[in-house]
Amino acid sequence: MTIATRKGDKGTTKFFSGETVSKSHPRLEAYGTLDELVSALGFARSLSKVPRVADETHAVQRILFQLGAELATDNSAGAPFPITPIAETEVARLDAHVAYYESQLTLPPAFIIPGGCQSAGALDVARTVCRRLERRIMTLVETCGYNNPEAIKYVNRLSDVCFLWARAEEHAAGVQYDRVK
Repeated sequence: MTIATRKGDKGTTKFFSGETVSKSHPRLEAYGTLDELVSALGFARSLSKVPRVADETHAVQRILFQLGAELATDNSAGAPFPITPIAETEVARLDAHVAYYESQLTLPPAFIIPGGCQSAGALDVARTVCRRLERRIMTLVETCGYNNPEAIKYVNRLSDVCFLWARAEEHAAGVQYDRVK
């Protein structure tokens, strides 16, 4: 068996729901960026020295696959399996992470320069990919009729969580925050 199907050699692909579209379609931009985010989080997790951060990162990667299926489906009726949209409960889980890390960390009232240690640097890269995903999802909202406000909230909150995970990694490594004064 080969992974090279050659079906995309002409610059098109299919959504889960069966529609054939150009590989430049905004949905592909969105779930391609999501794929980058999942990989960036995996890299960050591989470097993590904080078990809680690693576990939470892994759980988020799993949820992002759920979001990927949602973004890759223009018509859920044609999908090969049921698509479960991101829901308020997932946003609440990220809100709980924000509350926990904010209670554990003392953040300076200034911008922090990323990369105090390898794991934090990787999480800061994941945060910026997450912000790009948020912009790509908003393009879907504005041009393709995508409408899941909870997914937008989830991705927005995830970038905050990535920031806090990075600071937790720096804290665990004994690194002082490099602030812009």
